[in-house]
Amino acid sequence: MLTYYARILDRYGLPVYPVVVYLAKTSVPIETTYSSHVRNKHVIAFNYDVIKVWELKSKMVFKNKLAGLYALAPLMPDANLNECRERMIEAIRENLISPNAYMCMATFASLIHPKEVVKNMIQDKLLKESPFYRDVLEEGREEGMEKTIIAALAARFGSVSDRLSERVHNIRERNSALFDELIKLAVTAKDIGEFERKLDKMA
Repeated sequence: MLTYYARILDRYGLPVYPVVVYLAKTSVPIETTYSSHVRNKHVIAFNYDVIKVWELKSKMVFKNKLAGLYALAPLMPDANLNECRERMIEAIRENLISPNAYMCMATFASLIHPKEVVKNMIQDKLLKESPFYRDVLEEGREEGMEKTIIAALAARFGSVSDRLSERVHNIRERNSALFDELIKLAVTAKDIGEFERKLDKMA
């Protein structure tokens, strides 16, 4: 954060308000300052605020239209997923936030809510409005469908095994009409394991 602060200040002359967001409770002490000392000389103190999601109330977030926090609302203790979904849709329609945030909300919700419940939050229409989804789709047309699906998985979960890459390739080869379903699965699956399990049902 200190690096970003210095670069933005240097390039654009803009002030930066640094915030760290904690998604889950931790027993580790939460710092709010980074200090640097050289030869016992205090060189710099970089202060930042900390937001603990478990201390926030979704109703307060929605009431004050803090759209930047909507994606995190499902992690808040008073969260109602149906309300989270409706408020997110409303914010997207009012151009308060990007359609990408809808996919982010579903991803965060999957951390603590049953996948069947989270699945009901996801609307194909909104998912396909996401710039990330559209970029992946376009890249698939230009560079090869299975390569794009693997790239999406790698971007979200890290390296993808050769075995899984081969499975995606074989399924796509047998039925090219499954491309949309594979892309949707790649960008909404909770983890690689869930992706593989649902892949088994397509095979």
